[in-house]
Amino acid sequence: MPCHNQKVVKIKKELESAHLLMQKQLGFNPKTKKNEPNRLYLSKLDVKATDVYLRGEDSPKVSQTLATSGTAKSAVNLYKEPKEKDKDRYKIDTQKLNFSTANFSPAEIEIQNRDLVKHADEFLTDSESGWEVFLEPEAIQLLSFWCRTPQQMRRFIGIILNAKYRVEKDHKDIGVIIPLDDEELKPLMTKALRRYFNALRSNEKHIKNVENYLYGTMQNLFGVWWNKQAAREYAAKHPEEEKPADNDNSGLYY
Repeated sequence: MPCHNQKVVKIKKELESAHLLMQKQLGFNPKTKKNEPNRLYLSKLDVKATDVYLRGEDSPKVSQTLATSGTAKSAVNLYKEPKEKDKDRYKIDTQKLNFSTANFSPAEIEIQNRDLVKHADEFLTDSESGWEVFLEPEAIQLLSFWCRTPQQMRRFIGIILNAKYRVEKDHKDIGVIIPLDDEELKPLMTKALRRYFNALRSNEKHIKNVENYLYGTMQNLFGVWWNKQAAREYAAKHPEEEKPADNDNSGLYY
């Protein structure tokens, strides 16, 4: 097509700088007694049929392929196909957290459990964390000496809760409520737990079911505590009557 000489020179220089064009200068030819024009050689490109090139801004924005057959639509598909495949590599980076014991060795699990149980008295009793349990830090520390895993500690605390609910359910007709956050009750629970563990160590052969023994121990504690609270309230309302003995725990007050 017609093109100005200066533009041709400019294009040649750009192609040479991009290593797409090579010129071989022939110079003067003795046979023809003329200066021969330079020979132009296009660089050999290492391309594949799936390589894609975009045309300039002045052309329609359709992906073109060097494949010997197919349409512009197939060229677009060739462009998208590797993109779809590349998405698989992101699945590795976005896996959900999985701390299942199946992913850890027995030694690693033992270290994890030991750390959690050892520091349970710090994070389970922190009132600012929103995860505070009803036992005081001293009681949680006591449990850490006997429970080997967080699961055992959780089960232990669950048995205490079940004992509380049982006492409340059995005496709901008189409105028995056991507030586990009561500041007077907390040290009593710690003392009861120490008596429980002392009994286990002293009479290990005679206590067949340690969970049932814990359940009964805490039931008895909650019953005794409620009796004392009820006796105090009754005495405050009826000062003219004789106060019942503090050690009278024969039954819950009506």
